[in-house]
Amino acid sequence: LYDIYGLTEIYGPGIGISCKENCGMHYWDDYIYLEIIDPVTGENLPDGEIGEIVITTLVKEGAPLIRYRTHDLSRIIPGTCACGSKFPRIDIIMGRTDDMMKIKGVNVFPNQIEEILGTFEEISSEYQIRISHLDGKDTMRIYVESTGDVDFADLSRRIAEQVKSRIGFTPIVKVVEVGVLPRSTKKTARVIDERFN
Repeated sequence: LYDIYGLTEIYGPGIGISCKENCGMHYWDDYIYLEIIDPVTGENLPDGEIGEIVITTLVKEGAPLIRYRTHDLSRIIPGTCACGSKFPRIDIIMGRTDDMMKIKGVNVFPNQIEEILGTFEEISSEYQIRISHLDGKDTMRIYVESTGDVDFADLSRRIAEQVKSRIGFTPIVKVVEVGVLPRSTKKTARVIDERFN
């Protein structure tokens, strides 16, 4: 399997692709100039830091783009690839700036939480994230489903510890019986931000 990166506004699919080494996607720097910026300040970030991909087309004639903000989040991978290609690399797309949640000063993306939850075999694929402002501080509650044959308190603690170690703060994790959470469809909101209600 190969990761392919592309945008209709640029050249369509294929402005970047992973290789047999599977350590990022090579992008064609003879066709695009790619930058990574801080999505809030717009400042350029050094190689290796996660930010928003900004693309300038170099050979497109019909609708050239200068510093087009993609809202996709990734990082430029420093160094050369073991495959021998001289084309630079970006990491996988880690999320979008419009999905980003700021909680306790930390930028969090739903796919980070989903990755962590995916490591727990005891829970179903359904989850819900609720963000609230309680007692003067932001709080994240993560609801997951499991069957009754696991210790809900122990499972909650282990999930919270994993989130803390990967993201940097401890959420409140609630384990509920299978079937309690709404079934996910394409339009189902998994993240509910109650801070602005």
